[in-house]
Amino acid sequence: MNNLKKLIMIITAAVMAVSFGACNNDDNVSENSSDTSSTESSGTSEETTEAATVEGTVQAPIPQEYDGTEVPDAAAQVISDYFTAIMNQDYDAYVETLDPYYFEVYNSWLDGSFGYGMETSFESMHQSLMDSAVTANGDADVTEMVITKVQLKESEPAEGEDEYSVDDYLAQYDNVISEGFAEELKAQCDDVVSVTFTLFADCDGKELEIMTDMEILLTVHGDEYKVMG
Repeated sequence: MNNLKKLIMIITAAVMAVSFGACNNDDNVSENSSDTSSTESSGTSEETTEAATVEGTVQAPIPQEYDGTEVPDAAAQVISDYFTAIMNQDYDAYVETLDPYYFEVYNSWLDGSFGYGMETSFESMHQSLMDSAVTANGDADVTEMVITKVQLKESEPAEGEDEYSVDDYLAQYDNVISEGFAEELKAQCDDVVSVTFTLFADCDGKELEIMTDMEILLTVHGDEYKVMG
């Protein structure tokens, strides 16, 4: 298996944290009731050439740094939109970035397994990014954070392998959600690809690398890319 960190592990941890928190809340109630551009192609869109800035608590569109021969422009943009939505805690914008089959099945699985859907799980994702910032800051508190850049590259094969395959990554969804999920997902789209990302953020005035070499899966629908995350 590729030694890069999979985003699904972060998501699953966030889901479990929400579930654990919900259980604790229930217990409490019971107790109390009695480079900034591509060298090969346009790696940074015109809409994201300015550095992200804080406007109150609003995350501006996140600049993307990537080689256009490795990561298509549309893939880079949807990843930027995905993290922008999480930082702004904009659920509707977040859902727009997601693969529709993934959203349908994962939402149903959450509801059946934990009694809540994607919207509740989404609420924990911003905190997960903040937690990553605290870790990058040597476990010191971070009060304000804005993502300043996302670096993107093609995911590489694991050591000793000739080419990269998404099968190992997809197998984790089969393990978490249900057997057969990966096969049906592939039938619902043209392709499934992996992109490796690194996130940089301004944390209380100090730029930190808060996530490094993380993999994120995207489904391909013609010229459109959607996130699984």
